[in-house]
Amino acid sequence: MRSRGMAFVAFMVAVVFLGSVFSYAAEQKPWRIGVAVSLTGIFGKDGNLVKDAYNLWKDAINSKGGINGHQVELIFYDDKSDPATSAKLVEQLIVSDKVDLILGGFGSDAVFAGSAVAEKYQYPMISGGASSNKLFERGFKYYFATLGKATEEVRGCVELASALTPKPKTAAIVGADILFTSLACEGYKKYCADNGIEVIHFELFPMSLQDYNSLLMKVKNKNPDMLLVGSHLLVAMRTIKALKEIDFSPKVVAFSYGPTVPKFVEDLKGDAEYVIAASEWTQNMPYRGPIFGTAKDFYDAYIAKYNRAPDYVEAAAAGGAVAQQLVIQELGLKPPLQKNDRVTIMEKLHARTFDTFYGKIEFDKDGANVAHPPVAVQIQNGKLMNVFPLEYAESKIRYPFKPWKDR
Repeated sequence: MRSRGMAFVAFMVAVVFLGSVFSYAAEQKPWRIGVAVSLTGIFGKDGNLVKDAYNLWKDAINSKGGINGHQVELIFYDDKSDPATSAKLVEQLIVSDKVDLILGGFGSDAVFAGSAVAEKYQYPMISGGASSNKLFERGFKYYFATLGKATEEVRGCVELASALTPKPKTAAIVGADILFTSLACEGYKKYCADNGIEVIHFELFPMSLQDYNSLLMKVKNKNPDMLLVGSHLLVAMRTIKALKEIDFSPKVVAFSYGPTVPKFVEDLKGDAEYVIAASEWTQNMPYRGPIFGTAKDFYDAYIAKYNRAPDYVEAAAAGGAVAQQLVIQELGLKPPLQKNDRVTIMEKLHARTFDTFYGKIEFDKDGANVAHPPVAVQIQNGKLMNVFPLEYAESKIRYPFKPWKDR
């Protein structure tokens, strides 16, 4: 009898021990967050910046104990800059990998496809790397973006003309005929009209275009004061090279995206000087929030980790991750999430306003961030300087664009 009693006690001790182990394991279950993003292909360089931003956020939050006591695990898949692949990978993350949450990748076309899948499965998706207006015209509840709409994003590039003497009177608008860049061109057109600037040339070209010289020679022959380009990094770099080759120096040269990516200055060096670019964030903006602190604190953390400065898309991506995190913390959720949890997260994202290092984030009913002002930056002495709006400017706008023969 005694041996049986001892065995029973040993059995109960084992049960309690194993129960404690399983309970501890459950408590330690990580947040599994999936991202389909362009790591190769035409937008591979841009997509890797977004990946870096998410990894910085993950490391920062894990160093503070995770979210509600649970570490964050990021699962990245390469969509190869292909929208159809992005959609398939988002579905794989949700259905096969059973991730708790989704974060957006890079590029309006890819995010357009991926977010449709996220909407189908009722997974909130916050993107910091896409801003096409069409993303917000689908009646979706689960798609959110920290960037402003593409047509709004370029406003600063045009409105800064009012601060220039003599004020530019004419503009040429060219851009790649894809979702984001074509809408950026529409934005240029709208704000030129609003600011009394005559558009004397408007042209969209295929992303596969090789002969930029012929395109820009047509523009040169019309002699516009401003050249406004709907661009990604590759388009922006090819445009600058062509401008130099045909010796074309408009008074203002501005891009919707590209010059804020470090590779632009690294590769073009002095040829990048005087270039203006749309932005939505710089480190000198008076923003502050949890996790990273101020805009400058985020900037410093980025340099410490990657030995380079972040561009505004990287800040927007990390800002979106912070907004989602703040909702999860407020709700006291723990992994694994259930469907109802994600519905509640979606509702809270629409209802809340977030103060972050990226600025104020306030999602409208269509998912667009309505609280963020457009910014224009200029490359001066190899650095991006905030030049507009004037109340946030780090430096005066260098005007006009210096002719190639005088450099």
